[in-house]
Amino acid sequence: MSEHEDDGGYDTVFSFPAVDDDPGTEIGVLLMGLESERLLAGLGVAADDPEGDPAAATLVVDQLRHGARPDLTLAAVLATGAARWQAARPRLAAVAPVAGFRSAALRRQWSAAEDVVAAAGVAAGAAQRVYFAACWLRRAQIDRLCTKP
Repeated sequence: MSEHEDDGGYDTVFSFPAVDDDPGTEIGVLLMGLESERLLAGLGVAADDPEGDPAAATLVVDQLRHGARPDLTLAAVLATGAARWQAARPRLAAVAPVAGFRSAALRRQWSAAEDVVAAAGVAAGAAQRVYFAACWLRRAQIDRLCTKP
């Protein structure tokens, strides 16, 4: 817990990544900067390839956004991602801590999201794990995207 108890429940201490941090953490921190639609599309791509790589899923999403994939559409992967999210969302919510200390440190937020995904047992591979964690961190926005008509 931070020594700053009066900062609204957030740990605002800046920290550099540890040299022995998992490379997936750095991928997660990069994905945290993407818009929600791209995260949901990434989940859709990852759902079709359980053993897929997070970077490869991100590349496919970018190709789809630019119309460079005649075999697949952005709308299709968004629909797949939404279906996968809606199926897993209750399990993620069931294992997530109800309240607690939240950190402003991105790597700590990412680690907590990965813990939720692991505890829920919803991801089959690295890409799914990463995209579920990213979507979990943006769950309110992802939920809204999934309920759009």
